[in-house]
Amino acid sequence: MSTVKTRILIISDTHCAVLTRRKDGDNVPHPPFSAPLPPADLLILAGDLTMTGKIEEYHRALDMLKDIEAPVKLVIAGNHDYSLDSEFMLSHLEPKGLTKPAAEFEVQEAHDLWMAPDGRARLEGVTFLEEGVHSVDLENGARIKVYASPYTPEYQDWGFPYEHDEDRYNTRETSLSDARNIAPSPVPSFTATDTPIDILLTHGPPYQNLSHTTTGDDAGCPHLLRALMRGRPLLHCFGHIHEGWGAEIVKWSDRADEIATAPTPIADWKDGAWHTGVAHNGLQSVSVNHEKMLQRHAAYLDVSRDGSTLRKGQETVLVNAAIMDVNYEPVNAPWLVDIELPLAK
Repeated sequence: MSTVKTRILIISDTHCAVLTRRKDGDNVPHPPFSAPLPPADLLILAGDLTMTGKIEEYHRALDMLKDIEAPVKLVIAGNHDYSLDSEFMLSHLEPKGLTKPAAEFEVQEAHDLWMAPDGRARLEGVTFLEEGVHSVDLENGARIKVYASPYTPEYQDWGFPYEHDEDRYNTRETSLSDARNIAPSPVPSFTATDTPIDILLTHGPPYQNLSHTTTGDDAGCPHLLRALMRGRPLLHCFGHIHEGWGAEIVKWSDRADEIATAPTPIADWKDGAWHTGVAHNGLQSVSVNHEKMLQRHAAYLDVSRDGSTLRKGQETVLVNAAIMDVNYEPVNAPWLVDIELPLAK
């Protein structure tokens, strides 16, 4: 398959962050999330655009996105963007102090802003992805398949939730044996199609991968890890767990398909049954040069033909690109990834 080197800029959990600009003679240290961010062929924002899903917050997010140079910009929602989750809004009328008509108006206003043909997002070249598989053409000639989902395991009653024993990402046949399958659009398996997904874009992380909180808990989803092992995309982008910022390269074992489909209880999977699906010494953390990161305004990883080319179906780059730390300060850098993506046929 012919490929083209593609530069992807990845951010997440911006929560209304503003891209600050350095002024002439300004010697005050600036965080890496400051203008100008490096230009890219593709920008990905993995959710939590806002703090509380207010329309004015969405406009602030679009103001920020407008300042980033990328011809294609893909965005998903996160748990804080709950006005984009109609089911959540209509089930939380009393806690939110809303009438049903008022909640329906907020949902419609948010959807129109991001998804209507004449909404601000579309007019400014921003593509909002709802859950499922999408085909995306890039200006450099690449045509990619992206699986997107804003959903995360339920925590403190935020938007786009699912229960911890519910599986939103696998088919009934490939779910963990005691999971309740609720997947309306499962992640496609790598071996089940001639054109497997190239990018998995979720708000939350998979289990045990850039998913640990400051309390030591693992907030990653075991069902998502299973879907990741089945789908084996080139790239998995997410955020949600601010303290999990970073990148890893996973090498899958030749038993990945077998392990990701074998009947396994949730507890056994979490206790380590998934390990055999990863090659021996197959999880590599990506080191970051802090000085170069500050100069570039991004942490950089080259897995293109000029660097260490990924083998499709055998390796996946995982990126937690949460800009905010646990105190909601924008101290983390975006990730800039050079990667080979398939050319349109």
